[in-house]
Amino acid sequence: MKFELYAGSRKVDVEVTPQGEDLGVAFDGKKFAVRLEKGRTTNEFLAHFDDDELRVMLEDETEAVLKLGINGNPVTVGRAQAQLLTGPAGSDETPQGTTEKDALTSPLYGKIVSVDVKAGDGVDKGQSLLVIESMKMESVIRAEAKHTVREVLVKEGEGVTKGQVLMRFSRGEG
Repeated sequence: MKFELYAGSRKVDVEVTPQGEDLGVAFDGKKFAVRLEKGRTTNEFLAHFDDDELRVMLEDETEAVLKLGINGNPVTVGRAQAQLLTGPAGSDETPQGTTEKDALTSPLYGKIVSVDVKAGDGVDKGQSLLVIESMKMESVIRAEAKHTVREVLVKEGEGVTKGQVLMRFSRGEG
């Protein structure tokens, strides 16, 4: 799986590949073999790599930000966001650089854990549309505005790639 994290405005490319019980993790091309182990609580895990161990505590999570404690030090990282592609307000133009408008694209590589809407559903701003798992973390993708779901193009358990169109919408309804 490949995805992007943000440390402030700095984008970090991350790639994770299963290697038996370990994970091969590359941060901006630097590679590590990592073994994850559950910690003392449900929000804590231990990351073993080389001869080091990091105690990681998931302190808060939103669709845009992860707040972690790593060996007691606070760390905040941003997540790449799903993108609803729309043309200029009130127009039927297709957004620049895309072939689709009014479509939700995946912000990362991962697996669909759940699809929370179906074609024809009206959705309100902030309503959960689907959940994607990547690197053992789940990201809830929420509606950015009031819409009607025109088409759902993915299903539970399906692998998705960054930029893949997941859903199509009709604007302003819901």
